[in-house]
Amino acid sequence: MTEFVQYVKATVLKLIGLTCIVAAVLFVVGWRQCVTGWCIGSGLNIVYFLMLSSRSVRALKLPPGQAAAFIRSGAVFRLFMIGLILIVILQFPGIHFGAAVAGIFSYRMIVFADGIAALVRTRVRKEV
Repeated sequence: MTEFVQYVKATVLKLIGLTCIVAAVLFVVGWRQCVTGWCIGSGLNIVYFLMLSSRSVRALKLPPGQAAAFIRSGAVFRLFMIGLILIVILQFPGIHFGAAVAGIFSYRMIVFADGIAALVRTRVRKEV
């Protein structure tokens, strides 16, 4: 369990770091209209990840069949929440919708970068 908690903390810190770095780059490049959307989408992604992590921990205490149903019901709620927030974002013309959607997928970017880093570490160890 401590490994899972460490993973969640490390991932949340990476997500916050990625959010800040991309927001700074967008601001410096001159795409200031995208910064708000990116930050909202990334924040939503962080909340989604924390909700998923919390639900996963609680599911560990249940029998396998109940745990699967528990996780599935949480998935419906989380996706419904994202859909509703995206509909609200569409109502505000000052928030760039594409940037918000990109922010929602920031976890995928972290997972992809972690996978590449693990592959590079594995190949470097084989060469040594």
